[in-house]
Amino acid sequence: MYRIHLPNFEGPFDLLLYFIRRDELDIYDIPISKITEEFQSYVRVMKLLDLELAGEFILMASTLMYIKAKLLLPKPKDENGEEIEDPRTELVQKLLEYKQIKEASEELRHAEEKNLHYHERKFFNNDESAEVIYTNTTMFDLLTAFKTAVDRIDNAIQEHVVELIPISVEEQKVELVKIVNMRGRIKFLDFTSNKPKSFIVVTFLALLELIRSNELFISQDDLFNDIIISPSINLN
Repeated sequence: MYRIHLPNFEGPFDLLLYFIRRDELDIYDIPISKITEEFQSYVRVMKLLDLELAGEFILMASTLMYIKAKLLLPKPKDENGEEIEDPRTELVQKLLEYKQIKEASEELRHAEEKNLHYHERKFFNNDESAEVIYTNTTMFDLLTAFKTAVDRIDNAIQEHVVELIPISVEEQKVELVKIVNMRGRIKFLDFTSNKPKSFIVVTFLALLELIRSNELFISQDDLFNDIIISPSINLN
């Protein structure tokens, strides 16, 4: 099995914020049962890809299951007969703190990008005709596209035919770059449509490597839409 390690893979709080933003949830009233099931589902997808999960993801999964169990039990009361604090409170507080830090870092990043247009550097390519790259795509958006492609196969009626796909991650990396450069851009779900699960897994892993090495870019036309794969812009 091909194993891949991504040191810059977003952490568990990023995944929780992704769920909250996608479903427009109230961060102060998180539906723990739904979030826990989805979180575990994404962790299973990561394991299917043989990604080296940080202990933070496992700890968060355990925390969510603990909170879910506490919410299922009758609400305990203190000696004055008042209900004890909501078991979600500590998680919400940490999530709010993380969200604040993340938004501050995003503002600093945008400020840095803006300054590049005023202070040109040798490595900066001041090409006004370059294609606009959307910045709203996260690794979880890509993981969602992978999960959608796999679920689409699992839900379809298929014949039980054993087929060996003679393709490696390295070979698929070359093929992806070739196809993207030839077409200009491709959509992940379109590219993996009607393909076996093994092909989707190899393609996904190849794409992760190409993104990490800055050989390909991913973007979206809108939040949570299909992933668009396009050539990298050379900044040298």
